[in-house]
Amino acid sequence: MIGLSRTLERHSGRVLSAVVVLTLLLAIPFVGLENDTEASQNPGGEVFDLQDEIDELFEPVAHVISFVVEAKGGDILTQATLVELYQNQERLKALDREGRLGPEGLPAQPYLLNAFDTNTGRPFTGVTSIADAVQGILLTDSRLGTGLESATDEQVKLAIHYLFASEQTRELRESLSVQATSEPRVVAGQTIDHWVSPAVIVVVTAENEKLGGGASRGGLDASDRILDKEEFNRNVQEVLRGDERTYQAWGIAIDQNLEAQDEGQTAGMFIMFTVVAAIAIVGIALRSVWAVVLTGVGLGALIIWLKGISNLVGLEGGLVIDLIVPIAMISLGVDFVIHAMRRYQEERQLGYDPRAAARVGMAGVLGALMLAMLSTSVAFLANTSSGIEAVVHFGVAASIAVASSFVILGVAVPLAMMRIELLARGEGGPATVRGRVFRVLAAASAASLAGTAVILMVAVSAVAGIAVLMMFFAWRVLLPVYLLRRRHGGETTIDRKTATPATDLPHDVDVHPGRLATAIVWVSRYPVAVLLVAAIVTAAAALYATKLEATFDVKDFFDSGSDFVVGLDKLDEHVAERGGEPAIIYVRGDLADPDALAAIADFEDRISANPYVAKRSDGRAETRTTVLNGLSQLTASAYAREQVAAETGTMITDTNGDGIPDSKAQIQAAFDYMVGWGVPRDQETLVYTPAQVRQMLFHVPGGVDEDVTVIVLGIPGSRWQDTVASAEDALLADLRILGEAPSISSVGLTGSPFQRLKTLQATTDALQRSLPIAAGAVLVILLIAMRSVRYALVTLVPVGLVVAWLYAIMYAAGFALNFVTATIGAISIGVGIDFSIHMTARFREELGRSGSKALALARALGGTGMALVASAGSSIVGFLIMAMAPMPMFATYGLLTAVMILLALVASVVVLPSLLVLVTREPNRVPASDVALER
Repeated sequence: MIGLSRTLERHSGRVLSAVVVLTLLLAIPFVGLENDTEASQNPGGEVFDLQDEIDELFEPVAHVISFVVEAKGGDILTQATLVELYQNQERLKALDREGRLGPEGLPAQPYLLNAFDTNTGRPFTGVTSIADAVQGILLTDSRLGTGLESATDEQVKLAIHYLFASEQTRELRESLSVQATSEPRVVAGQTIDHWVSPAVIVVVTAENEKLGGGASRGGLDASDRILDKEEFNRNVQEVLRGDERTYQAWGIAIDQNLEAQDEGQTAGMFIMFTVVAAIAIVGIALRSVWAVVLTGVGLGALIIWLKGISNLVGLEGGLVIDLIVPIAMISLGVDFVIHAMRRYQEERQLGYDPRAAARVGMAGVLGALMLAMLSTSVAFLANTSSGIEAVVHFGVAASIAVASSFVILGVAVPLAMMRIELLARGEGGPATVRGRVFRVLAAASAASLAGTAVILMVAVSAVAGIAVLMMFFAWRVLLPVYLLRRRHGGETTIDRKTATPATDLPHDVDVHPGRLATAIVWVSRYPVAVLLVAAIVTAAAALYATKLEATFDVKDFFDSGSDFVVGLDKLDEHVAERGGEPAIIYVRGDLADPDALAAIADFEDRISANPYVAKRSDGRAETRTTVLNGLSQLTASAYAREQVAAETGTMITDTNGDGIPDSKAQIQAAFDYMVGWGVPRDQETLVYTPAQVRQMLFHVPGGVDEDVTVIVLGIPGSRWQDTVASAEDALLADLRILGEAPSISSVGLTGSPFQRLKTLQATTDALQRSLPIAAGAVLVILLIAMRSVRYALVTLVPVGLVVAWLYAIMYAAGFALNFVTATIGAISIGVGIDFSIHMTARFREELGRSGSKALALARALGGTGMALVASAGSSIVGFLIMAMAPMPMFATYGLLTAVMILLALVASVVVLPSLLVLVTREPNRVPASDVALER
């Protein structure tokens, strides 16, 4: 490393110029090649292939939004609450007619869908609820003869009794809360079922095509099409809420991407504070305003390199790459700069001039930094074995960031400090109180500007962030350097014959390691005891770590007090086992065969006994509109049967009354008619439009292709992955009845619960696979670089300890393994091996110089150990600030990363020294130059 350090020092101006030019060039792809697409978190497989096929065959006609409307007084079925709900529904329709519901950027036009309510037997526009039904009864029933606005509570209770007593409208009970109750009570001289319900479900439907079309999946997707739909959802929610005098309304999962953006912007301030704190602690550790300024500029340049190179190689964006990777790289970046600058400062304190200190410092630390860069990059690249696009791109992006950190913060920043000190010519001697205050304020302003630039580039606007960074660079670097040049007339000219030391390695001098290092040296005298304690703790931790499971709960990602989470909580409270996240049954085959339809009917009956499927109040499985619903509506209508006969020449009969035509030819004719003309009830009313039929049945008239239909079920409690896994097993067992039908060629199970299950399972598998790959690859690099099996092995041991300890703590603290927390495992390898390499490399260097294990350990801990403490302290404080962010996803990431860094520090400065003492023989003193050559 001596030759490389000399070359870097002699050509420092060219190196720094190259870094600046390359940063400016990379700003072009950062801004101009920004990739709006997000890396997929889907691992692929049948579940995802089926969903893609369903999306292609069954593009939804309706964009459906559901709301939980909860009464403030405990009963939604009163005159005051129902009239407020009804008035807000009418206002929603009026605003839609005026074109005032649409999101910005879409045409001002009506968006609500004209549809038919099979529960009430009436057409409606956009929204219908029990409030509409009560209003209809009050106006049309001669026994009541009033409307909601003038009705009494008793009249409302009578209307509800009449509704639920009718076979045609009793399905409205399914919209009530599961906590709804009824009891016999005398009202207006007659005994009725007196209903009380704390809440009701209201559904709003809009024209999907007008809102951009396509399927709206349950994942994070920040495309304009999805964001437009979510903005429309929020507009609808605002109108339905109205003044909320008597009730409160919450949309059910209507705006998860907008909520993520809102909370992400709030969390952005905490991310900026994280950057500021990390830079400030660099200033405290290095006691230099210039160190703060250069580190801030370096971190900003690091973001430009990361984003620019990522865009050039085609990495796609997403939550992890756009936010978590840059913030995680602060930790490693700060580590590079602290180690490089601390070593430079050590040599300056020994009396070397800036150029010599740079050569000597780099000769001592550059090898460790390069080894840390290589091993950390390999550890991150091990994630590319996962097969999940987002995880692969995370590994590549993190590796880019590590390499960029080495160049910018490990090499360029110390060289810049050297040249600035050459210009300063000893300025900045003993400071007055006023001078100290000025330096603190200068450092604080520099950290704030750097933090602002970083967060702008990461989360807001690349152009704005780069502009702030360039202004910061010009004001705090270029202008002071220009003034120093004018003041002193250029850099100090140093006589190399007198100023350059005889060797480019530091002298063998006494050190004062400090209390902490002294304590650790004392502990390392009992390595067996230390390692025994570490082994016992790690064994217990490994046992708990294996219990960590992959689960999903929206509260892990979003603020528990947000409307989004509260709405889901209200859904659990008032819908419970009657509803849930949709599962989709896919059925392909000759569905005109009566045996195929009979198998589908048997399946729908069978799943009523499945404990993992949502049930109606009568105990039957809750299935959304299916091909059987369409056929039953058609066979029940004489007008519809006449139209089929007129159009196809086939008369429809249903002699057994099961809602299925009696022959294959009749079913074929019904399908042909339904997909072309819909399902009419009479001459004026369509129960299902042709587009709605094509949502439940893919059928080509003439029977050229196989038919496809879907059955949609609810899976209650799907936020818990063990529930989803059990539901999958139970549904696959129920699907055998379909698979055994000769005319059905293919069946399958998909839907967002099972897609998420497969994603989390793949994430867990990827973690289990990438950890040993990373460990093996890092070990090979260590063996090659250190040329020692024992030193390579003991350097790697702390990494395993950190991973085991971290996941045990996660399990004990109640954290779950998900896509975000799984990335911390990869980062723990990177940080852990980085810390260990620095400690081992410094110990071996000092061992060769002093010939004493105790002295070598004291010097290593006093120098590199304290640099590790400063580096870890900077990152820990920064990430603890992030842990206070309101968005749980960022808060969890910040907290766990802070814990991980603390564990890496403990493993490298407490456990590793004992390992080094145990495996090291007391050597004869070796000349320092020989040690350098060996390294």
